[in-house]
Amino acid sequence: MDYTGFKLIFSTPVHFGNGSLENSDNKLYADTIFSALCHEAVKSECIEELVSYVENEKIKISDAFPFIGDSYYIPKPMINIESEKNIDDKKKAKKLEFINVNLLDEYLDGSMNIKRESEIVSNLGKSDIITRASILTNEDTKPYSVGTYLFSEGAGLYLIVGYSDEEALNMVTKLLHSLSYVGIGGKVSSGLGKFNSEKVKLPTSLTDKIERARESSSVMSLSIGMCDDMELENVCENANYILSKRSGFINSYTYADTSVKKQDYYLFRAGSVFSRPFKGVIKDVSIKGTHPVYRYANPIFMEVSDGK
Repeated sequence: MDYTGFKLIFSTPVHFGNGSLENSDNKLYADTIFSALCHEAVKSECIEELVSYVENEKIKISDAFPFIGDSYYIPKPMINIESEKNIDDKKKAKKLEFINVNLLDEYLDGSMNIKRESEIVSNLGKSDIITRASILTNEDTKPYSVGTYLFSEGAGLYLIVGYSDEEALNMVTKLLHSLSYVGIGGKVSSGLGKFNSEKVKLPTSLTDKIERARESSSVMSLSIGMCDDMELENVCENANYILSKRSGFINSYTYADTSVKKQDYYLFRAGSVFSRPFKGVIKDVSIKGTHPVYRYANPIFMEVSDGK
């Protein structure tokens, strides 16, 4: 499988849900991205092809992580790092969510300058709250607050796409371009989440580690994901992970006459560390509707070492 990157360069603030309308995250999960691509694929009448490409692992996608200029960031691995750093550095390291991929080995062996990297990551963007009005017939206007995140100039998110079929990659490229006009995340009807997509070459410090994941005894997920139920016990053995509850409503006018929730599903969060890669799943989380609703849960992995 080959790998390429797409920078998402946002022209507006974004609202990426984290369980609260008043707050916004600064990263996108792979299942959210896949859901948005599916909506565009329905419009383009290629949804069956997209789902087939993903189910047959001709396409894999990561979560979308930050970039700042030419620096690409990945999740901080869920590995306990022993170092001689002072208390302040340990506190900063605990709060640090992302690591510059070129500095991963330094982070793992405890030699990375935590203070400097924390200051750089703090320049990714800033959170804000905007006020919107809900206008209902024969009722008073009701204001409400929406949390947003505005990326700094030269910063944004990037997506890793693994592909074993050029036609599949071309489809994803076109769907991302189409999605850029609609926006991604929440409140896109209010103008949030608009972006330009730019295909980029990923640093070899990242792609080499992705390639080596197949033979490694310590790997980190770069996507939210889950294995088949029969494999769960083996996958969790000697693993360090956090589970995220994924839910939400089905955004489809043809699915049902009323708003319907997706099935709740728990997924390993990106940054989770396992003793080997595993094959993920594409889960149908529909509930008695007119068509399937797919939850993406097939991670991309990269090699990591605990520095010992």
